[in-house]
Amino acid sequence: MDIGIIYLAVAFILLILSAAKDIKKTKQAIKATGKIALTVFPVLFLIFIGEVVGSFALIQPAAVFPFAGVLHDRGASYGALLGFVMTAILIGVSTLPLEIKLFGKSFALTRNILTFVFVFLIGIVFMLIL
Repeated sequence: MDIGIIYLAVAFILLILSAAKDIKKTKQAIKATGKIALTVFPVLFLIFIGEVVGSFALIQPAAVFPFAGVLHDRGASYGALLGFVMTAILIGVSTLPLEIKLFGKSFALTRNILTFVFVFLIGIVFMLIL
């Protein structure tokens, strides 16, 4: 079963429970969510355009593991491979504008910087262990 369908089913059940408890607050929440969605949609569209253009310059997540395999075959350490794979997947350069729009500049930059630092530290640990 697709995980998206499960999420939608859970959200629908929670919406029904919320409406049963307080229909007025539920309507207000739906209106607020709609306003947020209308605000985010143009940003998503622009990011999608940016990702299409950026796909020629940036490595795609689907290509990360095969490329890591090539690096492994050429002698890269497990720590370096872990660092490469994790930052390629977790550091949101192409999604940074949306992340800033949704969560704020401070949070988005802090998350990306901390992710980089923690992946670096984990890569060091992997190099020492393996």
